[in-house]
Amino acid sequence: MNKKYLAIIATILFCGCLGLILWLQGNKNWQQLIPEYLRLDSYEFNIYPNSSNTFQRDLNKPLVVFFGDSRAYEWPAIENIPFQFFNQGINGETTSQVLGRVYAHVTSISPKFVVIQVGINDLKHIATSPNESRNIVVNCKKNIQKIVDELVKEEKITVILTTVFPVPNADQLQRSYWSDDVDRAVIEVNQFIKSLKSDRVIILDAASLLANEQGEVRQIYSRDFLHLNDDGYTMLNKELSKILAN
Repeated sequence: MNKKYLAIIATILFCGCLGLILWLQGNKNWQQLIPEYLRLDSYEFNIYPNSSNTFQRDLNKPLVVFFGDSRAYEWPAIENIPFQFFNQGINGETTSQVLGRVYAHVTSISPKFVVIQVGINDLKHIATSPNESRNIVVNCKKNIQKIVDELVKEEKITVILTTVFPVPNADQLQRSYWSDDVDRAVIEVNQFIKSLKSDRVIILDAASLLANEQGEVRQIYSRDFLHLNDDGYTMLNKELSKILAN
C-alpha cells in the first residue's frame, strides 16, 4: 500500500476519533450512563444477587465469611481445618458499598465469623482529591464503625476486623498517582480500627504482619501495588488460624 493511501486512511481514522470524542463530550446520555448504572446498582448486588440461593451451607461446620473489597475477594480459604469458608468480597468496593450489603451478603446467611478487609478504596482517592482528605478519612471511619455495629447486632456473629495493610515501596510511576497523605490516612484509620476491639470484635493486625520497619508491605508479600501474593495471604491465614483455633 503506497504512502498516499496510508495518509488517507490515517486522516479518516483521526477525523473519526475526533468526531467520536466531540460527540461523547456533548452527549448527556453517555455522560450519565456510568453514574446511572451506579445509581441503579451502587452496591453491586448483581454480583451476589442472593447469597442464600448460591451457597450450600454445611451445618456441621462454623461458617467464616470474607467480606469487603478486592483484598477480601482474593483471600483464600484455609485448608484442612473444621470450618467452612465463603467469600463475599467485591473488587473495587468502598466502605459505603460494603456497608450497603451487610444484610444481603452476610447476616442473611448467619455466619459464625466475618473477616472484614476494607478501606483502601476510600483512602486512595486522597491522592487525587487532597482537599477532601479529611472528609474521606472521617467517612471511612464512620462506615467501618457502622459495618461492625450492623454485624454485632447478630448475637451469633463474631467480627474479625483487619487493619488496612499499606502499599509496598512505590516506584516513580506509582508515586505519580499516589500520595504520602494516603499512607498517613491508612495509619490513622488503622488506629481507629484497633480502638473497636471488644469481646465480639477481634482485631487481626494485617498491617503489622505484612509491613517492614518503614511501614510498607514487604516485597515478598506483594503481587502488585495494592494486592498481596500467595505468601502474603499465607501469612494472614496463619494468624487467622490462631484466632479461629482459640
